[in-house]
Amino acid sequence: MNNRKILLVFAILLLVISACGDKNDPPTVTTEQLQVTMQPTWGTSDLALDQVFTTSEGYRVQLTDLKCYFSALGSSTKSLTDAALYDFRETGKLVVKKNGKPADFTNLQAFLGVEEANNHADPTAFPNQHPLNISVANDMHWGWNPGYIFVKFEAKVDTINDGIDNFDHFVIFHIGKDNLLQTLSFPTVNWNATGTGIFTLPLKFDVATFLQNGQQTIDLKQEFTSHTAPGQEAISAKVIQNFKAAIQLY
Repeated sequence: MNNRKILLVFAILLLVISACGDKNDPPTVTTEQLQVTMQPTWGTSDLALDQVFTTSEGYRVQLTDLKCYFSALGSSTKSLTDAALYDFRETGKLVVKKNGKPADFTNLQAFLGVEEANNHADPTAFPNQHPLNISVANDMHWGWNPGYIFVKFEAKVDTINDGIDNFDHFVIFHIGKDNLLQTLSFPTVNWNATGTGIFTLPLKFDVATFLQNGQQTIDLKQEFTSHTAPGQEAISAKVIQNFKAAIQLY
């Protein structure tokens, strides 16, 4: 057998071996991943932390911190996650990232805050990477309450319209307690394909709606602080109700 025939036989053998290998190899399984995100906005414009925007009263504002807890996040039939901590400064727009199929989550619901059973559980007893573990929660858990801060909104405000930057008025809203737990519901959601096997549901937090929710207005000059302490019931309820209204599909 000459060299040409030897090479031809060798090539045929390689093809046969390759074909057999393809038949025996397990099929490729693509795991779909779902991501829920939330972008702060001022109306229709994206908003960054420390960016200056102007309210209807003429106050110039810099949003310095935006955090909240979501719990029991999922559809009416399937759970996506039991808890998620949104921290715009530390982790950007991401709310949660989990394996799942868009077809299982054509609607979405959640609590804004932490459900009562977990709200009063030992925060050191959760797994190390769990959103409710004390090392992850960090300043989103009160030692004195005890319980978690459901929503946190902090800002610096220049209340005097004189052309001089003087952001010396501090807004601090830290809202929690069981009676202020809010329910979020999106009856119809559409997931956007944003990569191979990756589907994203974009939400927004509209600061304009947070400050002006229908007739329920928050005037940052007059109403600028709450730690959900006794005597702060009215402003605490207004803040978390407006916070809920500001979370919208984007």
